Amino acid sequence: MTYSPTRNSRHIPQRSCTVCKVKGDKKKLIRIVRHPNGGAVIDSAGKLPGRGTYICPDDECISRAKKSGMLAHVLGTEIQEDFWNELEDYAKNHEVDSDMKIRSTLGLSRKSGALVIGTDKIADNKRKLLVMTARDCSESVNEFASRYENIKLNMTIEELSETIGLRGGVQIVALPLSSGFAKKILNTKTERGTAI
Repeated sequence: MTYSPTRNSRHIPQRSCTVCKVKGDKKKLIRIVRHPNGGAVIDSAGKLPGRGTYICPDDECISRAKKSGMLAHVLGTEIQEDFWNELEDYAKNHEVDSDMKIRSTLGLSRKSGALVIGTDKIADNKRKLLVMTARDCSESVNEFASRYENIKLNMTIEELSETIGLRGGVQIVALPLSSGFAKKILNTKTERGTAI
């Protein structure tokens, strides 16, 4: 028997956000290309030639990219203020799914040192936490998470591990409830209305 690809098995190209490093479908990220005359342009069709990079259409990623100068460094060009205004406007109209928002928020919280990983570190933490588990976590981890305000994420252990940049089986993570990251995740949960 030979394998014949079907319409449902098409490969979806993945790219990583320059800021939060989270991988996502290429079409869900914004491609930015260095203009031949200097500066940067948004590549809405994804076809422009030249040095390019991707960024989440998330306001937090855009803000961090602007403050850090990360895009200018990656593209090897100076970026003008009017580009940032254009990017913010474009991102507002760019469809962002809740999974991408969650992944981006988790990636940024890990980079900032706010993310608490694993049951031991969560148990030792004295702050009120928002605990998040992978959808395929063990029963013992589910039981542990039930002691806290908790959310079941719409990602597997493998996907959660990749999102936060760790190898291995990360089943559970947490954020201080008072953090902006936790508030953003809870807002995303409210927008979606179901488990995230």
